[in-house]
Amino acid sequence: MAALICDAQKDMAVVKNNLSASLSFNGYLFDSAAQPGLYKTGLALAKGAGIWMSATDSLGVIHAAGHNVLNRVHDFWPGPLQINNGVAADSNLWKSVYPITSSQIKYHQLHYRDENYQPSTNISNWPGSMGSPYAQILAPFVDAKVNDQIYAPLLGDYPYINCSQLVYSITNDNASQHLYTNSPALGVEVHTSLYSFDATDSFLSNAVLVRYVVHNRSGRNYKNFRLSAVTGFQIGSTENEFLGTDIQSKTLFAINDTTEATFKNKLVSLGCMAINQKISSSMYYNDDNNLLNGRPTLGIHFYNLMQGKWKNGKTLGFGGTGTDGSGKAKFVYPYSSDDSNGNTMWNEYGNISGKRIGLLNSDSMALRVGEANVYDFVYFSVEEKFNNIKQITRFCLNIKQALTDRKVLKTESVKSTNVSEIILFPNPLNAGEKVFINKKADLPMFARIVDINGKEISNYNLHESQNYIILPDNLVGGLYFIEFKTLNTIERHILNIN
Repeated sequence: MAALICDAQKDMAVVKNNLSASLSFNGYLFDSAAQPGLYKTGLALAKGAGIWMSATDSLGVIHAAGHNVLNRVHDFWPGPLQINNGVAADSNLWKSVYPITSSQIKYHQLHYRDENYQPSTNISNWPGSMGSPYAQILAPFVDAKVNDQIYAPLLGDYPYINCSQLVYSITNDNASQHLYTNSPALGVEVHTSLYSFDATDSFLSNAVLVRYVVHNRSGRNYKNFRLSAVTGFQIGSTENEFLGTDIQSKTLFAINDTTEATFKNKLVSLGCMAINQKISSSMYYNDDNNLLNGRPTLGIHFYNLMQGKWKNGKTLGFGGTGTDGSGKAKFVYPYSSDDSNGNTMWNEYGNISGKRIGLLNSDSMALRVGEANVYDFVYFSVEEKFNNIKQITRFCLNIKQALTDRKVLKTESVKSTNVSEIILFPNPLNAGEKVFINKKADLPMFARIVDINGKEISNYNLHESQNYIILPDNLVGGLYFIEFKTLNTIERHILNIN
C-alpha cells in the first residue's frame, strides 16, 4: 500500500493510487502551487478545486462562501465553530490536515496493548473528540469504550475509515472577512474527507472520492442552501480544454484536444461526478472581466452562477457559448444528454479551447440550525482515443458500482420503498435504561436523541458490534426522536419515554 506523502499536523497531505490528489488545511483540493495537485503519471489534471456555498436569510440577504481556483484567496479557515454561537476556533491552532491509512489502523489495532506502545502521529493526532463549546465528536472514530465519546487511542480507539487512504480537514467560513465572495458568512463548519482506494479494477484506481459534511452553526435556518463543486481544469501542461456535462451521470467534465503530444493523441478527460445529491445545473466562468461569463466578484454573482444563470442573472442559453444560445438550458455543453432540449447535440467543439473553470451545482436544500448535509463527489480520469460522451458514462457507472460494492456509499433510488434497517426494543422504556438496536446495516453508525422541537439531547458514536444505547438519566416522560446516521443516510425513529 502506498504511504501518504506527509505526516499529521501538516498543512497539506496527498493520497495516491493511479491518481495523486491533495487536500489542504482550508479544505482546498488539488493545490498546485508547489506540485501538481491532481495528477496522473506526473501530468497535471487540475489547477485546483473546492466548493462554493450560498443561501439567503429571512431578510433576503445573500450569504456566500467559496474557494477561489484562480488564486489563493478563500473564504474558509481551519478549525471548528462553537455550537451555541458559531464563534470560530483559533485558526493558527488548527492549521492542519489529518491523514490516515488502513494499514496504520490495522497496526494500531494489533499493538495498542503492547507494553510501552506509542501510537503513530497520524493515530494520535486524529481529531476524534473535542467537547464543549465545540461538538463532542469531530472526526469519525471507533470508540472501544462504549458511549464514552472521547477519543483515546491508548485504550484502543482508532479512526474510522472505509478506504485505503484518507485525508481529513475541519474548516469554517466564520473566522474572518469574506474577501472572495464579498458576502456575509454562512456560519458553517465543513468537514472534508479525501478518499483513495487500492483497487484492482481500473475505475477506483483512477478516482478519488471527496465528502463534504456541512454543519449549520449560524443560528439561522436556511431554506435554500446550495453547494457547488468548482474545478479549475488543466489537463497536461497546456490550457486546451473543452467542457461537457453528462446529465444522467450528474457529471461535469473537461476533455483535452489532441494538440498536446504528451498524451500521444489520447483524449484525456477529468470528470467531477455528484454521488448523493441532485444536481440542478452546471455552469462555467472565464478568467476575465466579462459582464456575463467573467470572474464573479459579488455575492449576487456567486448566487446566480450557482443557480445556473450568468453572473448578471441572465439565463443560460442552449447553443454557442451559452451566452448567445437560442433556447434555455440548465446544463452547459450536455452533448445529447439534455432531454429538455430534445437531446439535441450541443458540445463546445467549434469554440477555442483554453482554460476552463466549471461548476457542478447541487439542488437547493434546507439546512436548519444544528443540522448537517452531506455532499459526495468523485473526481476521475479517463483516457481514450476517441471523443464520445459514452467514455464518461461508462466510467461513472462502474465507479458507482465499485463504491457501492465496497460499502462506501449508502444510496437509494428516489423511487424505491424506504424499508427500515433498524428495530428498537424495548420501546416504550424508562430514562437511564438500555435501548437495544437490531440493525441490518453492517457499518458503524452515529446516533443522537432529539426532542420534538429538534433540540439535541445526546449523541453517540456506535461501534459496529454495539447493539444498545444507554439513555440519559434526565429524560422526562414523553416522545423523542432517535436518529441513526450511517455514512450519508439518516433513519429516524420515535422513542417513547415513560
